[in-house]
Amino acid sequence: MKKKLALLLYRYFPYGGLQKDFLGITKELLGRGHEVKVYTRSWEGDIPKNLDVVQLGEKGFSNYSKNKTYVVKALKSVKDFLPDIVFGFNKMPGLDLYFAADTCFAKQSLKKNPLQKFTRRHRQSMEFEREVFSRDSNSKILLLNEIQAQDFQDVYSTQQERLTLIPPGIERDWNQQEFIDIAKLLNLPANEKIILFVGSDFSRKGLDRAIIGISHLLKQNISATLLVLGDDHKGPYEKAIKELSLSNRIIFLGPRKDVSSFMKSSHLLVHPAREEAAGNIIIEALVSGLPSLVSSEVGFSAEVLKYNSGIVVDGEFNQEKFNYLLEESLSNEKLTLVKEAIKPLANNDYFYSRFNFIANFIEEAF
Repeated sequence: MKKKLALLLYRYFPYGGLQKDFLGITKELLGRGHEVKVYTRSWEGDIPKNLDVVQLGEKGFSNYSKNKTYVVKALKSVKDFLPDIVFGFNKMPGLDLYFAADTCFAKQSLKKNPLQKFTRRHRQSMEFEREVFSRDSNSKILLLNEIQAQDFQDVYSTQQERLTLIPPGIERDWNQQEFIDIAKLLNLPANEKIILFVGSDFSRKGLDRAIIGISHLLKQNISATLLVLGDDHKGPYEKAIKELSLSNRIIFLGPRKDVSSFMKSSHLLVHPAREEAAGNIIIEALVSGLPSLVSSEVGFSAEVLKYNSGIVVDGEFNQEKFNYLLEESLSNEKLTLVKEAIKPLANNDYFYSRFNFIANFIEEAF
């Protein structure tokens, strides 16, 4: 039976991890003939054919106030659409189904300045999270991994039957892009170690940690360049880069459509994130044959260990430990060992099954 779905997302913009999942799920639902209508604050980029998108505007002075205004307007507009399912990609009231791309806000806030709990942003975030995860809620929840599920249950005692773990999800055509000669493209020495950092939230994903790691490599006479792919401001990092004499070693390339090609052509992915519910970039690297070095705060660090696709900085992050493991990760012996271990995984259906899994779940559960 065909469903009528209202999809709620604060903002759509190309290259965001959540946005890529949102678009993949949306296309799968449309391809199956379901009626889909999207409600968002704003949409950047092309809109898929046959997708009805309602842009409700960016009214408000702060991000939290824009979200609050959006939720009120979206839930009011949804009533006119009369959907079978209200499917949210951000935490908010009124959802039948929630795609949990974020970590548990309540648990993460314990690690931060206690004064933040007095801010409006904190109170709103807590309220919206409770609306989805409390035992009084009826929302069904799609989760990325067991660590994330346990965090929410520790705080909210969410009923197990409302929680569903989903597989990783990347596009089937991910590996169709060609290898590129990065050294030639960027005029780097032929023996240069190319290290990749990918993400659109530099601070949360630990760019500062990666930059310090590059400085360490150079002190060990390991010639390396860090390529930064993602949409964020480089300004906050320019002072440190200059002080460490790394101006020609850190290259910002902005958001790109050919990330897969860069993965095929680099030596190592670094993802020393401070907070990351899953980290789809880890799976993208894995199927691209690219070894990775990640912090244990990354949800998919468990996949790195499971498939021997790199090294995890275990426990509380320590910069000296990261530096040492970065050096170890780049040894020719380690790179060869990891590449051989993950080479057969490029065509493993499991890594491409998220969107199909979610569409099946929607058709069976509602």
